[in-house]
Amino acid sequence: MIRNLFIASVLSVSATAAAAELTYGAAFAKLHDFDVDGAGTIDVKSLGGGIEYRYNNFIFSGELSNIDIEGVDIELGTVGVEYALANGFNIGLDYSRFDLAGMDADVTSLFGMYQSGAHTFGAAIGDSSDLDDMTFSIFAAWDVTPTGTVGLDLVHIEDETLYAAYADYDVAQYNVQADLVKLDDLSIVAVAGGYEFANGFSAIGSVGFLDLGSEDVRAITIGGQYEFTPGANVELALGRLDFDSGADVDQVTFGVNYELGRRTSKRRSLGNIFSSATGSFAGLTDFRSEEHTSELQSPMASR
Repeated sequence: MIRNLFIASVLSVSATAAAAELTYGAAFAKLHDFDVDGAGTIDVKSLGGGIEYRYNNFIFSGELSNIDIEGVDIELGTVGVEYALANGFNIGLDYSRFDLAGMDADVTSLFGMYQSGAHTFGAAIGDSSDLDDMTFSIFAAWDVTPTGTVGLDLVHIEDETLYAAYADYDVAQYNVQADLVKLDDLSIVAVAGGYEFANGFSAIGSVGFLDLGSEDVRAITIGGQYEFTPGANVELALGRLDFDSGADVDQVTFGVNYELGRRTSKRRSLGNIFSSATGSFAGLTDFRSEEHTSELQSPMASR
């Protein structure tokens, strides 16, 4: 079942005090027009957002995205709370829900992690009334720079193991986000990024490869963004999806994006993993904006 959820996902305030602050906020809305060679067009709408808020030793987070494919809805949502203990240990609880046109699933997970300098190691156990067995996962992350992170998640669910690796790197003028996901005969590799020029203009693009076992899909997008206020931009991108079966799909995307701050928690729920991959592959969901500011970060965030 988890394989079907992932395939459907891919294809188809400022700080008030040192002890309480909004460390991350994001929102996006996109319109995609897919022109299928010889078979007409498919309209896809995607919207969503995320938030992270710290209060003393607590971290509260949430994320929600919706993909509408010709009236068929795919919804992914996660809420979580995390508490920082002494000596680098954190514990937390999160809840993820998936709604794919009548096929629902939810997973509630208890997790713990240990941070030592730039390195984080953790594990989680989850349960769901929609699944036969409990889920288990381990994860690790490494802050290679103050604004660059690489990580790995291994999630065992319903007798299947999902492998998900990622890299997220930002500097003053450009950002790069890469995702690698493997689940049985499904695999995806995608890289997306942007480069900022002067006066708020940026170039954006992505390349991706999707292996479904019986079908391979290659995707490429290129476009531009204009930042009209700090953290907020509009984008226009053109793309193409090539299927081994011979079908070619031309893609046109118009979007509005908002993002400020940077996530401080290294825990990635199932919803986080899905939305990250769909954002890197053909920019379907929350394509990272080129301006990834850090004004919202506090000394607590870099402890």
